[in-house]
Amino acid sequence: CAALAERHGDVHAASWIAHHRAMLATWRGEFAAAAALFEEARTAFRAAGLLDAEVECAVKQAIVHAYGGDAGTAARLCREVLTVTEAHGESWLRGLALFAESLLARRSRAPREAAEPARRAIRLLRPFHDWWDIAMCVEVIAWSSAGEPRRAARLLGVLHLLWGSVGVSLSTAPFMREEHGRFEEEVRSALTAAEFERAFRRGAETTLDQALDDVLDAAPPAPGERPASPLTRREWEVADLVAEGLTNKQIAAHLVIARRTAENHVERIRAKLGFTSRSQLAVWAHRKREEDAS
Repeated sequence: CAALAERHGDVHAASWIAHHRAMLATWRGEFAAAAALFEEARTAFRAAGLLDAEVECAVKQAIVHAYGGDAGTAARLCREVLTVTEAHGESWLRGLALFAESLLARRSRAPREAAEPARRAIRLLRPFHDWWDIAMCVEVIAWSSAGEPRRAARLLGVLHLLWGSVGVSLSTAPFMREEHGRFEEEVRSALTAAEFERAFRRGAETTLDQALDDVLDAAPPAPGERPASPLTRREWEVADLVAEGLTNKQIAAHLVIARRTAENHVERIRAKLGFTSRSQLAVWAHRKREEDAS
C-alpha cells in the first residue's frame, strides 16, 4: 500500500499508512519505531494543512513517548495538544492528551496522582462513547487504587465490561498487558478467591453508565472540562453536508478538498461518535443542529 501511494503521489494515503503503521508498532511495544512513524505522519499532515490529523498524531506520539520513557518529549507534546484543542474547542484529542498526562504521572514518582487526569480524560471521552480509550484511562485509575484491593478488583471488572462493549476479548491494551498482568496478580493475592470474584462481578455486571459513574465517583466535571462540541469546525461542516445527503465526492467539491480527504473526515467523525453507518451520522448531525437552534 505504501509503495502504491508513493508511486501515485498520494500524500494523504501515505500519511495515513504511516499513522496506521505507528499504531501497529505501538501495540507491539516498539515505541521508538512508533514515535518515528507518528512524526513522519505528523509532518506530512502539517504540510498538507490538516491540523486535526496533525494534532491526532501529536497526542498519540505523546502517549508513545510517555510509555517509552521520554517524559520530556511527552510532556511537551501534551502541552502543545492541550493548547491547540483549547483554542479550537475540541475535546476528544484533549481527552487523549490528559490520558497521556496520566501515563506520565503513573511512570513518574507520583503514581497516585495519575488518577485525576485519567478521570478528566474520561469526562471528555465519554460523550463520544470512545470505550477503547476510556478503558485505557480506567486501567490507569485501577493501577492507582492498588492499596484498596476490593476497589481495584471492581475496577478490573469494569475493564472487562468496557472491553466487551468494544467487541474484543482483550483485558487491556496490548502495550499495557505486562503491567496489567502484574497488577491483577497483586490484587488477587490481596484477596481470597471469593472476595475477588464478588468485587469483580460488581464492576462487570452493571451498565456502562453506572460503571463509569463508579469510576468517577460521580464527581462533577472540573470547570471548563465539559465539552461544548464533539467535533472540530471542519468536521461540523462535513457532518452538516452528510446530513444534507451529499456524497463524499460532492462534499469534496463543495469544500474544495480532495475526495480522499473528504472520505477521511467522514470516517474520523464516525469513529469519534461511535457510528457504524453514514445514515446514523446524518440523523445525529440533523438532530444536534435542531437542538442547538432551539
